Amino acid sequence: MARWLVGARKNGRWGNTQENAVAMKALVDYYRKYESVTPDFTATVALGTKQLVRETFKGRTTTSVVKNVPMAQLPRVSTSEIAIHREGAGTAFYNARLTYAPDAVTLTARANGFHIERRYAVVADGGEKRPSTSFAAGDLIRVTLSFDLPKERRYVAVTDPIPAGFEPLESWFATTAADVVRANDQQDGSSQPGWDQIWRRGTFDHVERHDDRVELFATRLAEGHHEFSYIVRATTAGTFVVAPTRAEEMYAPEISGRTSTETVEVMR
Repeated sequence: MARWLVGARKNGRWGNTQENAVAMKALVDYYRKYESVTPDFTATVALGTKQLVRETFKGRTTTSVVKNVPMAQLPRVSTSEIAIHREGAGTAFYNARLTYAPDAVTLTARANGFHIERRYAVVADGGEKRPSTSFAAGDLIRVTLSFDLPKERRYVAVTDPIPAGFEPLESWFATTAADVVRANDQQDGSSQPGWDQIWRRGTFDHVERHDDRVELFATRLAEGHHEFSYIVRATTAGTFVVAPTRAEEMYAPEISGRTSTETVEVMR
C-alpha cells in the first residue's frame, strides 16, 4: 500500500493539498509502526552458495547497493535460489530484477499483468471489413489494440511496431485519408474521451506517431477493457514480419504484456 501511494504521485506530489496532507499522514503512520527502529545491521545476498553482496547499514539513508550478475554466469551456479539475510536491528529493503532478451525469431503472446490483442482491418466506404493479415497496396487499414487489465495500472507505456510495408497517416494533411483519420480519432473513446471517462477509467493521455511505431502513454488505466485504434496505409508489396505490441508499467516493468509475432502481406 505504501509503494502504491508513493507511486501515485505525479511530479512529486498528489492531486491537491488535501490529498497531499492525507497521504503524508498515512506515510508517517506507516513509518512510526514499521520504521521505528533505527537501522543498524549487516545485509548479505547470495545466489546459491555464492555470496554477491555483504554491506553494513547504520542510520537512515536512501543509499542503495547494486550488484549486477551477467546472464552468462547464471548457469555456473548450482541453484538459482536467491538468499537474503540480515544481522542486526532495522528493516532491510531489497529488489531483485531479471533483465533478458529472448533469442528467438518469433515470440508468443505473454500476459504478466496486461493481456493485449492486435488486429488489422481494411477501412472502406466508412466501414470496416473483417480482420485480416493480407492487404492490397493502397488500402487504408485500422489497427486496433485491445487491453484487458486484471487491476488498475499506472504510468503505462505501450509500443506498437508498424509493419515495414505500412505507413502511419496523420489528420492534418488535406486528403480523403485524413478525413478517415479524423473520423477514427473522433469515434475512438481512448483518443477523445470525456472528462467523466478520464476520471473513472483513465485514458492514453499522450500519443506519439513515428514512421516505424506508435507509442501510447497513460497515467492511469482502470481495471477492465480498453481499446485504442489508428489508421495506416499499405504502401509496399511484400511479406513482412511484425514485432509484438508491448505494454508495461514504466516504474514496474515486470508488470507487462505482449502480443505474438505476426506476418502481414501486401499485394500489388
